[in-house]
Parts: sequence; C-alpha cells; structure tokens
Amino acid sequence: MSIKSSNINATDLDFDAIASNIKTYLKGQDKFKDYDFEGSTMSVLIDMLAYAQHIGGVNTNIAASELFLDSAQIRKNVVSRAKDLGFIPATEKASSATVSLDFNGVLNPDGTIPSVNDMILPRGHKFSSVFDGVTYEFVVSKSVTPSVSVNDFNYESVEIVQGTYVTDSFVFDSQIKNAKFVLSNARVDRSKLSVSVNSAGVDTTFALSTDVSSITSSSEVFYTQENEEGFLEVYFGDNVLGKGLKDGDVISVTYIVVDEVHADGAKIFSLLQSVNGFSNATVTTISPANGGAEKESIESIKFKATKFYTSQNRLVTLNDYKAKVSEYYPNADAVAVWGGEDNDPPEYGKVFVSLKPQNADYLSEVEKADVQLKLNQLNMLTVRPVIVNPEIIKILISSTFKYNDNETTLSKGELEAVVKNSIINFDNTNLNNFDAIFRHSNLVKAIDESEKSILSNITNIRLAKKASITLNKSLGFKVNLGNSLYNPHAGHNSTSGGITSTTGFYITGDSTNIQYFDDDGNGKIRRYILSGGVRSIQDSEAGTIDYVSGQISINAVNITSTINTDTSIEFTLIPNSNDVIAIRGSLIDIDIDRISVKGEEDTIASGESSAGVGYSSTSSTSY
Repeated sequence: MSIKSSNINATDLDFDAIASNIKTYLKGQDKFKDYDFEGSTMSVLIDMLAYAQHIGGVNTNIAASELFLDSAQIRKNVVSRAKDLGFIPATEKASSATVSLDFNGVLNPDGTIPSVNDMILPRGHKFSSVFDGVTYEFVVSKSVTPSVSVNDFNYESVEIVQGTYVTDSFVFDSQIKNAKFVLSNARVDRSKLSVSVNSAGVDTTFALSTDVSSITSSSEVFYTQENEEGFLEVYFGDNVLGKGLKDGDVISVTYIVVDEVHADGAKIFSLLQSVNGFSNATVTTISPANGGAEKESIESIKFKATKFYTSQNRLVTLNDYKAKVSEYYPNADAVAVWGGEDNDPPEYGKVFVSLKPQNADYLSEVEKADVQLKLNQLNMLTVRPVIVNPEIIKILISSTFKYNDNETTLSKGELEAVVKNSIINFDNTNLNNFDAIFRHSNLVKAIDESEKSILSNITNIRLAKKASITLNKSLGFKVNLGNSLYNPHAGHNSTSGGITSTTGFYITGDSTNIQYFDDDGNGKIRRYILSGGVRSIQDSEAGTIDYVSGQISINAVNITSTINTDTSIEFTLIPNSNDVIAIRGSLIDIDIDRISVKGEEDTIASGESSAGVGYSSTSSTSY
C-alpha cells in the first residue's frame, strides 16, 4: 500500500522523529528495500538526511525567535528590536566624584602672579585615588576656570570621572550612504561624549540628540547607537532631522574609556599632573566617587524597552515616571514613584520619585538635580517632580545555628562563613526593590538549607534607621520605622532603656558628655548620659515613641555634633514581628557588615550526648 506524502508530519524537529518520518515515506515505494535495516547503507543516508533536517529546523526556530524582543537571546538582536521601539540601551557609565582644589600663595619664578587663563584646569587633567589598595585614575570632565583672591586660586565643584580620555578622528565622505563612525573602544560612557566637526577650518560642537521633536534641519546634533559588535557608533543628520555634513569635514570624538572595575566609594584624591607647573594643591572631596555602571544587560533592555514604548516619551502616569527615571539613570538599583496625594502629609501637584543607586544608598546632589531637570522637560505643566532620598531601614541579623559535626568536613568557622553568605544571597535576591517584604521564615529556611550538616537555627532581628541631623539649631525630628515595635507590657525593660538604643551625640551647653536616647517602655523617649557605666537621665520627656505605628518623635534639641561622621543619629529598635515591610519610599536591607553568626555543635546529633544530658540549648532571643 502506498503512503501519500500528505500524510507525513512535516513539522517534526526531533532527530528520531524525522528519521521515522522518512522511513514512513519510503514505505510508499518499492525501489529501495533496505531503508528499515539499521546496518544498511540506506539507513546511514536516512540518518544523514534526518541530521540535516534537524539542524535546519533548529536554526530556523532560533532565527524566528530572534525576530521578537521577548524571545531574542543574542544581544545584537535584542538591541535591534529595542531600537524599533525607540529605546536606546545604556552604555557603561564611569564613576564620578566632585572635588575642590585650592592653590595658595601661587607665584611665578619671577615673583609675578599667574593669570587666570594660565591657571585654567583643562579637561582631561589627571587625578588618582587609592581605593581598596588599588590605584585608579580620574580625569577632569570639563575645563574649570578658578576664582582668584590675590595669589590664591580656588576651583569649586570640579567633576572628575574614572577612566581615560581618548579622541577618535574621522573624515566625512558623502559617497558612503548612511555613514556611521564606529569608536575604537568598546567601553564608552555615552553621557561623556564630546563631538566637534571642523568644516572649512571652523570648529563646531555638536550635541547628543535625545528628543527628535525639537530638532530642525539646522540643528547641530549627532546620534549614537550600539552596533552588532557591541561598539558605539556616531552618525549625523540628513539636513531634515539635524544638520548634515559635507565632504572633507573632520569629525573629532572625545570620550571616556570606562575602567572594568568601578571605584565607587573612593574619597581621597590627589593631583597626578601639575597646573601651570604648580602641584602643591589641597584637594577636598565634596562627594565621593559613585555612579559607575556596566552596559545595560539583555534582561534590563527587554524589561525597559516595552515600558519606554508605553510611556511614549511623556510623563502622565506613575509608570511613565518610573520608566523615564530608569532611562535617565540606568544605574538605578530600585525606583519608587508616588503621587503627592498619597504622600504623608499630602502635597498636591507633586510627583515624588525615590531612587536608590547601585553600590550606594543615595544619589549625589548633582545626580538628583540632573534627573529632576530631565523630568521637568517632559512632565505636565501643573505637576512638579521631586527627587527624594529613599528611607533605608537596615535589618540587623543575629543567628545561632546547630550543626552535626559528623555530617561535614567543614570547620566551625567555615560553616559560619557559609551561613553568612547565605544571608547575603537572601538579601540580594529578595530585598532589592521598594515593595519588598522581609519574611523571617524564608531566611530561617535558607540558613537551614545552606549546608547539609546544619540542623536548626535561631535568628533574631533588629531594625536600624538613621536620622539626618541639622547641627547647631534647636529643632525636633521624626524617625518612622513603618513597623510595629515590641512592647509586651507597660514599662517593659524601663531600667535598661526599653527597646531603643542610639548612637551618640553632643548638645549645646555640654561638650563633655556623650548623649543618647532610649525609651521608658511607656511611650516616652529619654535622653541620658553614661556615668560610670550607669544611665543618668538628662531629659525624661525628650520625645515620644508610638509602638503601634513605629514612629519616634524627638522634641526640639540643639545638637552640636554627632559621633557618626555623616552628622546622623542611628536608632536601633526591636520590631514586634519578625516579618518586616517597607512603607512608601522606603527600602529594607540587611546590613551585611553587621551580620552576627555563631555556630554550635549539636552534641545529641553527633553522639556526644544521650537523653539530652549535657546538651546546651540556644536561647530563642538574644535581646
């Protein structure tokens, strides 16, 4: 009986299914008889045909997947699909810091005072910083003219960026259609690009285009995009959307080559090069290095591109603001947006944006101003965006675990390191967004599962939050934990300070004694000093504490300085629940530098104790 080819399944991709399909087809003919005999030459030919069909089908399937943003896996295809939606992925971003320079008593060898022009700090001038034992190079992002007082030269708010300045030059040729000029380095910070065009001996600076709606045929702008090899390429207008170039125009592109390791957190900088021959400068750090970031990942592009397309380059809904902030500041670790009507207290006509950068807790003032300026260009006239610092609540972890020594080759110290790493991984996985919830039982489970020899653990938590203090002014302030606080009965632990402890501070009129806050267990905050290790109450009604809402209110007090170098007072309290939530604009985060882990050998499991004799149990609380 002949087999019609129309009965054959032509959609099979599996190798064995394809081979079986070919054999089924051959049943309908009588010229080849040994197609179903595994040792025959015909069987080998069938396997070769099946192999070719299998590879072809897989490649076709992969190629089809790469046509869509959701299923694409190759970066160049993801970038291309995102470009169709008008989204431009972020490039690497160099870490930047702000410093001031002071040259005092500057005199030329002949005793004259240099001119201001002689003392200009040029773009690309080199600084260095030693961070974590490694030396990093920073350069001035743009030329700075000093202010002068007799022979003292001061440079205020100098931005320095980590990396190396490089200039690529190209010549425009109109014979090359849609000419694009590929930069010679792969790690380029697009925000620091500087492009100039020399046409007939005249240099013109072109600006990076970010919004085509305002571009005319004479606009001196350039465009950028990531090419298939991952390099950044620059191209220009066509005399419709931007000014076109002419044959022979020389294009100079100056940019920062971003280091592979970002020195975020570097605070101490020094001059590597002299200014007009003078090198004895005092360098003062205004804001430490921050903002370093890698090229936007494939997952981030897929997520942001659709959000960007939905916003259509306008700011109306909260999601529009969130998408734009993520575009303007790709180094954001978490973004929260809420309307003024939902604020506490309500502030109508405003949209609040809270943003936490990667590798830092807060944006610098320069970064906040930059993001807000860009939002102001797109928001509705009657709405004002406001960038606020996130309220960060630190979770302090104290964990004691029992382990069976017979089930592991690791030492007690190595097990403690394993448990600490599991807590850090839990933090990175579960607490990286504003709407995150810390679930205590999940952490306990993660600790138990971190190593097979671990039998159980007792893990306690405390909450810590910093309050920024305005010094030398008699002001009150509030600290809101957003979670109920532990107070099992009136007057709980009053003698030892209730559930509240703080870092120290000094007040006006007493520059000798360090002051602290605690609570009396009855809703009152007290201010005290330690005298011979004993609390001496200085003010029994320094403020109030609401155990239900988790809010602390401190009455007006003139604080002259704090023990913390950032002029803050940190409050540490015990929550009523081991599960912690983040209120609006707040982030909860495990303080990895203050994780306390202690391992104890389980003597019953290891056979050293029977019937519980000599067994030491772990307390359910260490507070």
